[in-house]
Amino acid sequence: MAINFLKEFLSSSDWKQMQRLLEESADSSILWVVGNTGHSVLRADENYHDLCKLIRSSEEGLKRCRSSHQSRLQEAKTTGKPALSACYCGLMGFAMPLLLDNDIAGIAGGCHNRAENPITMEKCAEISRACNLDLKEIMKLAENIKHIPKVEQKRLLNTLSVFSRMVSLVMKWMNRLFLTIKLEDQYTVKLSALSEIGNLAASELDWEGMLNAITGKTKALLNADACSIYVFDQKHQELILSATDGLPATVLGQRIKIGEGITGSVAKNRVSAAIEDVTKEPRTKSFRVSSKTGERSPSYRSILAVPLIAQDRLIGVIDVRTLQPKAWSQIDVHFLSIIAGQVAGIIEKDKFRMEISRDLEAAKYVQIKLLPDSIPEVEGYDIAALIVPSSQVGGDYYDLIKHEDGRLSIVVADVSGKGISAAILMANIQGLVNSYAKRDAKTSDAIFNINNVLYESTEIEKFVTMFYGILDPKTGILTYTNAGHNPPFVYNAKNTEPQSLEAGGTVLGIIKNIGYSEEMFQLKYGDFLVLYSDGVTETHNEHGELFGVERLHQTVIKYMEEKRDSINAKDLLNHIHDTVRDFSSVTAFTDDFTLVVISKFE
Repeated sequence: MAINFLKEFLSSSDWKQMQRLLEESADSSILWVVGNTGHSVLRADENYHDLCKLIRSSEEGLKRCRSSHQSRLQEAKTTGKPALSACYCGLMGFAMPLLLDNDIAGIAGGCHNRAENPITMEKCAEISRACNLDLKEIMKLAENIKHIPKVEQKRLLNTLSVFSRMVSLVMKWMNRLFLTIKLEDQYTVKLSALSEIGNLAASELDWEGMLNAITGKTKALLNADACSIYVFDQKHQELILSATDGLPATVLGQRIKIGEGITGSVAKNRVSAAIEDVTKEPRTKSFRVSSKTGERSPSYRSILAVPLIAQDRLIGVIDVRTLQPKAWSQIDVHFLSIIAGQVAGIIEKDKFRMEISRDLEAAKYVQIKLLPDSIPEVEGYDIAALIVPSSQVGGDYYDLIKHEDGRLSIVVADVSGKGISAAILMANIQGLVNSYAKRDAKTSDAIFNINNVLYESTEIEKFVTMFYGILDPKTGILTYTNAGHNPPFVYNAKNTEPQSLEAGGTVLGIIKNIGYSEEMFQLKYGDFLVLYSDGVTETHNEHGELFGVERLHQTVIKYMEEKRDSINAKDLLNHIHDTVRDFSSVTAFTDDFTLVVISKFE
């Protein structure tokens, strides 16, 4: 393909729209494109990550960046498939081929702003020495760069593969238009229609709504009388009619065996079929569709069917039909193939969303089951607790364990990450807490042992913050160890200065055999102990402001002054929750919201 066509394609609105789609779906930006001769065709240096810009400002850093870039470019050029690997600084870089008729027209590449492994202080120091750059500036830029696990790297690579194929199909179709269609208005209409379908794929419409909208647009643009989308049921090896425009609505749900008729054969062989006149086609005697109610549609004489393929897996089939015989052009086939790529992506995305939804439901179930069934009664004390799981299901956990001697173990913890993995780790935490709370007399010993177990049994990027205390109701003495958790505060109506319970050590699961300290605090009459997770203080409003510790203090102190002797733990807990909710600009908390309030009233 001529280099000037590649340049024209890269300046088109469709390419820009595809770039936006990649940024939205994979949080990755295309930074450069080189032609098949190796010469640069497109550069977007201003879109590099700030850490990349800093390193590339150094001659040595630029040299190392280019070396990483060249290795991925060569891999993509040699294999004809996207390449994904870590750059010199640790950020993930990618390169993917732009194919036309199985020939590489160019290579596009860029950066995914997450690191293959956590960027350590040692790595920052290495970059500083090699590139003669300021270490503090490197560490500041690297501080907020998140790690991308292997499973997400695989998903990113799959997304890049789908994107590469989609771009190649658009280029192929556009090139055919340039070569075979001289009427600019037809080119504009069809390319505009492709953009509309791309917008549908990236929209917030529900799955059924998107497929129905696409069948309508496809039918009109291919001058057909009907368009249908069939989804593959792997268990029964059948195609299910899931969306249609032109067939009776009552035929939805109709099933076709794989290999049966034209549509079934397309699914079986994964090869498009363009039949001008089905009456001359031996695979079918009649091409009339009957609905569940017995209603019969007109006989269709021609069909163009294309398989829906995603990541080398059969997803289904899309077909268009006409009442009169029609000789389908190669442009028709190319255009429907492009749409097929979009539809396959929509269906795959919906399946992934359903899998995630099932994971979230399982995680929520685990989280709820781990919480105490009821608040234990402790003479002389009033206790209230609340946890509001976020929509993403985080890893907050609290527990109140009453010992046989009357003492009360109090635990509030926060597991890193979200979803089913966080819920499973939280279940492990609960088991460890219950085991060591009964076995170890000192909170510091229990925390020490829990830390070592987590160090041996969890992934390197996983950690847990925890506050563990044991309250003796008779004396009011709270013995505690804080392992990197948000420090609880003790408030008293007679003293407006809250007491912070910070003693302990670092988070759990990171360093083995590290020591933890233990401190004591005596709760007196009128004291309120407030334990919370970062979902409380890190809730933000519409201006991006955090609720913060100071607002928490103001909320509690003002409320205690107003209520004085009539306040109780439940009232205070509800007041904090309502105040944070009013402050927030979102309808659902983005992180788990956990509160435990204990008051001493005797």
